[in-house]
Amino acid sequence: MMNFNSYDIYLIGDKKFFKNDDEYLSALDESFSNGVKAFQLRQKDITASDFVKIGKNIKNNILKKYPEVKFFINDRVDAALSISADGVHLNINSIPIKTVKKKFKNLKIFYSSHSLEEAVKAEKDGADFITFSPVYKTEKQDFFYGADVLKKVVDTLRIPVYALGGINASNISEVKQTGCRYIAVQSAILSKKNIGKEVKNLLNILNK
Repeated sequence: MMNFNSYDIYLIGDKKFFKNDDEYLSALDESFSNGVKAFQLRQKDITASDFVKIGKNIKNNILKKYPEVKFFINDRVDAALSISADGVHLNINSIPIKTVKKKFKNLKIFYSSHSLEEAVKAEKDGADFITFSPVYKTEKQDFFYGADVLKKVVDTLRIPVYALGGINASNISEVKQTGCRYIAVQSAILSKKNIGKEVKNLLNILNK
C-alpha cells in the first residue's frame, strides 16, 4: 500500500516555466533528488499523444532513478494507464471517483476540492488524498479561503489533505498550525533559480 506519511510535498509540474523539455526534465530531476516524493504531470495545452509522450519521457528517463517517487497524472485516466502511473488527479469535471476506483483498483486518486462539502464527498466516494484550494491568494485568483477554512477541512477529513494555492516558504508555518501536514506546490519550486535549495528549504520548514 502506498504510504504518504513522509511525502510532505506534492509537486504539480507544468513545463510552462521552462524554455524546453530538457530544462523541464532537469528541474524535475533536481526536485526529486532533493526530496520531492510525489509528482503530478499537469499539461493542459498539448494533445493527448504529446501528453503521453512527455509522461513516458519523465517516467523512463527521470523517475527510474527515483523509484520512491509516486507519479500522478492530471485528469486523464487513459494517460495514467498508458504511462503506468501510480495514480490520477481528478476534479469535478473528471470521470467520477467511484467509477475509477471500481474499474482501476490499482490507481490511487487525488481529488481537487474547493469547499468543505466537496472534500467530504470526495472522501466518501473513495479518494485517497485531496488538495484543498485556494488557501491563499494566487496570481490567477483574488479569492481564497485562508487558514481557518483549511483547518475545518483537515479536522473533518480522515484522508490526507494537501494545502494548495499560494503556498510558499512564508506561509507554511501558518499551514502547519491548522494541523495540515502536506502541501501541494508548483511555482514555489519550479519558478525558482535554485530548485534544489528551495525544495530543501520547504522541507525544512515543514519538518521543524
